[in-house]
Amino acid sequence: MSRTRLVAVVAALASAAALTPASPTSPVVAAAAPAYTVQFLGDGTPTAINDTGTTVGYRLVPTTLMNTPLVSQAGATWQALPLPAGYASAIPTDVNDSGVIVGNVNQGSTGTSRAARWTPTGGGWSVELLPLAPGQTAALASGINDLGQVVGSRAGLFGSPDGFGWMYSDATGIVDLYATYLWFATPVDINNNGVIVSGTEIFDLDTHVAQEIGLAATPSLESIGGVAINDANQVLGRSFGTGSLPISRIWRYTQGTGWTFITGSSSYTYASDINLAGTITYGESVANAPGIYVDGLGTFALNSLIDPAVTGAGWFANGNAKIDDQGVIVSLGTNRTTGARSTMLLTPAGSFPPPAAPTGLSAVAHSPTPSEPYLSIDLSWTNADPQLTQRFEMERRVVGTATWSPIALVPPAMGIFHQDTTVVPGTTYEYRVRGVGVGGAGAWSTTATATAPIVTSVRVSSITLSSSTRRGVVTVTGLVTVRTASGTAVSGATVAVTWTRPGGSTATVNAVTDASGRATVRTTGAKGTYTVRVDTVSKPGTAFDTASSVLTRSLTVR
Repeated sequence: MSRTRLVAVVAALASAAALTPASPTSPVVAAAAPAYTVQFLGDGTPTAINDTGTTVGYRLVPTTLMNTPLVSQAGATWQALPLPAGYASAIPTDVNDSGVIVGNVNQGSTGTSRAARWTPTGGGWSVELLPLAPGQTAALASGINDLGQVVGSRAGLFGSPDGFGWMYSDATGIVDLYATYLWFATPVDINNNGVIVSGTEIFDLDTHVAQEIGLAATPSLESIGGVAINDANQVLGRSFGTGSLPISRIWRYTQGTGWTFITGSSSYTYASDINLAGTITYGESVANAPGIYVDGLGTFALNSLIDPAVTGAGWFANGNAKIDDQGVIVSLGTNRTTGARSTMLLTPAGSFPPPAAPTGLSAVAHSPTPSEPYLSIDLSWTNADPQLTQRFEMERRVVGTATWSPIALVPPAMGIFHQDTTVVPGTTYEYRVRGVGVGGAGAWSTTATATAPIVTSVRVSSITLSSSTRRGVVTVTGLVTVRTASGTAVSGATVAVTWTRPGGSTATVNAVTDASGRATVRTTGAKGTYTVRVDTVSKPGTAFDTASSVLTRSLTVR
């Protein structure tokens, strides 16, 4: 689909496809998979996006191996965030709707990690280190909500999270979650309800109650670990199955319902983010292929929803996709043509339309042939909308009847040719085909009609064997007679037989029936027992009736 067509679609569908505002207790169910327009923020790895147009991330500096913290507002190109005095590297981890950013700074590859906060000022951001919990010397911040509550954990070996969770706000100061609430946890996220997700548990800061949610969904799965939480208290989780080839699975937890399986087909599947609508972003780390799950529609490859003018120019989203509550997504991006890298800001702009109806549907009767010994009606058509079509659906009906019946196409149903081998000889059928894409099913094509050929049933009515011997060499001759069910001789039919000779050796011989319906087949060898077996009889417009045929005959030569 061209950019011009996408803009026209957006204009026609924007009001119908706009996302409905959601209450914190009522997740939105999207009506259609969105079509995304793209803005490029520049080279960088995104880590979070808020609902007011701020994106944060970082860029690795190859010469120093330090990370430059980045921020973008309203789709503008990345700008660098300031670093605290004495610190050389930082990675922002979250941003709230007021534009307050939290993340982690360090003094270098071996330096101590500290949690930091960036606060918007009139012309940029100020930065400060957050206080440490008692007894801690290093800390990592993982999330912030719109109340300014920040959660994180102690930084352990090599700067990895190491239990001993904490919460900080300007109102409460630093709170050790274990010392204060006896909750030993490594927080990964906090929502606007003050609910923290950590590993297999959630903890409510208002009620001081921890709830175990990560028990195995089935006996074959290990516990599900929480990755993110939305303001409807839905949790995005990930699990690994047991066994020699564990499969990583993505799940969504909803209060009162429990865990719902979303996707997962390999050990490389990872969970990325969840928004208020319950829409989930995920990916495959090996294939660098981000995906999106939309309620009521299922999962999609994220790149299949991007403006084709962008993907046609070589750009593809390839991981780390984060989503806000309006459905805006930020993702790593790579141009496979030029090798350029840029963060891609993907904004929903209406919905993709269904694909256009296929054209040129043709139906041709096919009689059995030696190379294709079956009866069928052969169907072909033209894909009128390759950019929007993901598969085809086909239906047929007997002419004169009203009911259409589906025809199973060969997976993945993207071919534009199909042989319907389930037809009844002499019956006239009407066919239609349509494309299906992320925008749903398109219109049916014009119909095509064909009559299945009437096929004559043929059988081997008799086999006679005779022999002659000359200078010790035996020649055995077989006469195979082919007739129709009514007894009419069948000429021009190819008869294929297999001879089994004394000693067990075999030979395959083909012969064509003459005007009297007889095919002559011969073999030679030593004295002993010869057996001939008819393998097939083929002729266009006929079908070989093996059940009514004489198929073998033997002769012993002494």
